[in-house]
Order: sequence, then C-alpha cells, then structure tokens
Amino acid sequence: MKPIELSRTNAKKMLRPRAPDAHKGQNGKLLVVGGSWLYYGSPALVARAAYRAGADLVYLLVPERIAHTVASYSPDFIVWGYEGDSLNEKAFELFDELSEKTDALVIGNGLLKDAGVLKTAAELVARWKKPLVIDADCIGRVWKPGAIYTPHVVEFERMSGKRPDEDLEERCRQVRKEAENRGGTVLLKGTIDVISNSKKCALNKTGNAGMTCGGTGDTLAGVAGAMLAAGHGPFDSACLAAYLNGLAGDTAFEELGYSLMASDIVEKLPAAIRLLRA
Repeated sequence: MKPIELSRTNAKKMLRPRAPDAHKGQNGKLLVVGGSWLYYGSPALVARAAYRAGADLVYLLVPERIAHTVASYSPDFIVWGYEGDSLNEKAFELFDELSEKTDALVIGNGLLKDAGVLKTAAELVARWKKPLVIDADCIGRVWKPGAIYTPHVVEFERMSGKRPDEDLEERCRQVRKEAENRGGTVLLKGTIDVISNSKKCALNKTGNAGMTCGGTGDTLAGVAGAMLAAGHGPFDSACLAAYLNGLAGDTAFEELGYSLMASDIVEKLPAAIRLLRA
C-alpha cells in the first residue's frame, strides 16, 4: 500500500469544521497527566499547544509539589494537584473525577521512568475509556488498543525491539507492523514523520532541524490530544498533529532559525491552523 504524503490539501480535508454556534466545551476538553519534581515544563507545553490547536478546556493533573508552578505558566490552565512529587496512587480519585469532565487524554510527558510511576500510569490508562495519546516515558511501557503513540527513534526501538530502518519504505513497514501489534496508531517522529494505524500509512515532511530543541514532542502530543478531544479519529489526529506541529515549526524557523524553542512553535500554531481553514 502506497503511503499518503501529507499536504495542505489532504490535511485540510482531515480537519473538521467547527460549528459557529458551538458553546464552551463542544470543541474538546483535554486531560493532561504528566510532570514530576524534575520536569515542570513538559505538561505545560502539552497544554499550551492543545489550547493553540483549538481545545476549549485543558485540565492538568500534576503532583502537588509542582502544581502552583505549572498553574503560573498560564491563567488558562485548569490545574489539579495530588499529594506527592511524582505520579502515584494519590492521583486515582482526582483522575476518575476528571475522566468524567474530559474527552481525551495525553499521558507520559515529564513523568519519569520510575517503576512506581509507570505502574500508576498503566493503571490510569487501564481505567481510561476514551481516546488517548501515550507519549514520552510511557512509550514502550504502557499501552492500550486504540491509542496514539508518538515515539522518536529511541522510543520506537524501546516499544518494538528494533531500530527504525534508514530506508523509508522499510521504516513504513516497521511502523505499520508496530501499529498492528499495538492495535493503535503510531506516529514515528523523524526528518520525515511516518504515521500508520496498520491499514493506512502517511508521510509528513513539514518540520526542520531547528526542532531538535527540547519540548517539540510535547507540543506535538498537545496538538494530537486537541484533535482527539475535538472528535477527529486517531489516524487523522496523528496526521494533523505531525503536519501542523511541523508547519508551525517551519514558520518559527523562518523568523528565529536555530534559536527557536518549543514555546515559539506553540505561538505559530494558530497561523498554521488558519492556513488549513482558509
């Protein structure tokens, strides 16, 4: 099966129209579970990107130790904190309550690879019954059928047991196989992103070498989560996230070159989305 090459035309077709008479919440409510005593910024970048990608409401469930700091990044964030400095069972009750309020989940960003943290994350994912993105420290350690996985090369090797091949055709085959094994959608990040749900495969060529800075994976996960929360399917959400995150990165690179940061990509997301909605 020949892969789709993402373009403005086919990405535009994937992006669902928004109802002009919609009210608050109808365009997506996202839950972000992430952060730890070591990583404060990751869940905040996910949330900022989700808002800029069109989510109506973004809730962040983070350790109490960092909750005030995360909340201080933006008055738009709805931050709920649980006791502790990393993910633990104290999050369960709040998570169950937030599950009722939200449409999609992004989990993994800034969590740490501690065994207890990952065990808790796996339990949260098992409880979750809606669309979700599994990213960062959870990739290869937590899984659920139907999820979007967003690995870079090392994370893909961890989840599949094999390094992605340099040959693009073979890389597509590997991603398709892993998507089939996981029963979900895999977005392998790279110079050319490869996205597959085992039935379809897409290639994305937006993005640039300036996006090697930390946090660009968090922004991509936030866009994917926003698309899921708005009702797009997993494959379309992953394709839109790759295309829009890369396009915003290209716009930022034109202005800032190799000095760009992930937060600059967030600020260019509205222009990227306007291009598709034009």
